[in-house]
Amino acid sequence: MISRIVSRFWVMILLLILPAVGAVAQIPLIDYEQTLYSIPVSNLDYILSTIEMGLAQDDFPAEPLLRLIDRLATHPAPAFEKEAILIVLARAMEDGLPIEGLINRASEGLARNVPLGQIEQDLAQRMLVIDKTRGLLFDKSIFSAPAGAPQTMANAIPMPRFNQLLIHISGTISEFLESGGSPVEGHVMYQEMRNRLTMLQGVTLLAEDVELILDRIEASDLTQVALAAVS
Repeated sequence: MISRIVSRFWVMILLLILPAVGAVAQIPLIDYEQTLYSIPVSNLDYILSTIEMGLAQDDFPAEPLLRLIDRLATHPAPAFEKEAILIVLARAMEDGLPIEGLINRASEGLARNVPLGQIEQDLAQRMLVIDKTRGLLFDKSIFSAPAGAPQTMANAIPMPRFNQLLIHISGTISEFLESGGSPVEGHVMYQEMRNRLTMLQGVTLLAEDVELILDRIEASDLTQVALAAVS
């Protein structure tokens, strides 16, 4: 139990740091291309095209992504295993999903010497949870709006703020499932989500965004997301 709490503490710290780092980094696309050549990857154009889309976003984790690719480039595993991880990230970027949590998960796996095949499976599972969570928010009429656009409705949240909510809600579900929790224990996931969002309120999340989530999302909703992710 103690190790689980400590692990979640450090995950939380990294999630707080990653968006801030990505927001200020200005990295040219050629830097990614050169590093990808050193792996090498067979889907270079596809991966680069999704990175290019991401670089246009204010909250894109540019530097953490480049560091991850650098680490993969020097990893002794076969190139196809490294590329499999990058393809998951590319698909997430193509689908407009935030990848901060995925980068953090992959970096954590590399630090613990987890086999790349297992890391790829973990990322694919987490990407599915993120996607299902976004669908849940849409179903609850909570949408993302272009960054910088005037917020005329409380439920149309600027994309960077929407992405942070998506990261932390889906992160709660993924961490619960990965720790052995049952997908039907929505009440437990809800309490953990509530604690997490409340702790981040005023730090990386706005109070009105947290209130909107807690007002519209119920424990049964988290159960549906978890079941969809593991089925």
